[in-house]
Amino acid sequence: MAAMGDDGLMTIEELARRADTATTTVRMYQTKGLLPPPERRGRIGYYGQAHLSRLRLIAGLQDQGFSLAGIKRLTEAWENGRSLQDILGLETQVASVWAAEEPVKVGLREFREMFPRQMITPAIVSRAARMGLISIEGTSVLVRNPGFLRIGTELARHGIGTSEVLDELEALQASAGQIAERFTRLFERHMWKDFTEAGLPSEAIAPLTESLGQLSALAEEITRLVLRDALRRKASEFLAEQATRLGEAALQPPGYQPPA
Repeated sequence: MAAMGDDGLMTIEELARRADTATTTVRMYQTKGLLPPPERRGRIGYYGQAHLSRLRLIAGLQDQGFSLAGIKRLTEAWENGRSLQDILGLETQVASVWAAEEPVKVGLREFREMFPRQMITPAIVSRAARMGLISIEGTSVLVRNPGFLRIGTELARHGIGTSEVLDELEALQASAGQIAERFTRLFERHMWKDFTEAGLPSEAIAPLTESLGQLSALAEEITRLVLRDALRRKASEFLAEQATRLGEAALQPPGYQPPA
């Protein structure tokens, strides 16, 4: 397998692997003008983090329903009159704000052993793959976000079934998507609008990205605080309800059955 160099440059094979796509797709994007050409060193082309950010941006826009033609129009508008650094600057900086954990690969047997007393069936594996949590590579499992795996295995140790964990994760992803949408619209109204009305100046990229990072941090903090407060209130309500039930049960004579 091709490896990334010490300078962060990648061959097309390594770039495709890290972007979770095919080398033919990378070449197709270059042919269509969606991806800038690599840096040539002799007969080999090398790609950088900016190219990886562009591939992830394209994938994200496609997930939102953008066609390749529409994505090309967006990138052409962005590229008009700017250098490669300016073209990819915002994409690279935004990617760094939400830098994801590097995927990890574990053996299928090791993966199953991470969930003691749980049946990791083919159906469970297929569902996790459909949710984008893992992918199967021969006899190995590529875990796309190790943080999810850590939390999932901890929940499993508390006796929560894997299917139920996936149910809760899907529900949480839907709720988180709504929260992210609200903060994205805040960013659009109060930060992005001024940037576009000014003509997308390259000197504003760094301040804009800094504002985006600050908004992201505030969104995460307030979501954590609101969730913690909601959990505290719900836990108190639950305990009060159970205490009332236990108290009522203690007042009844042995063998008492409530009327139907």
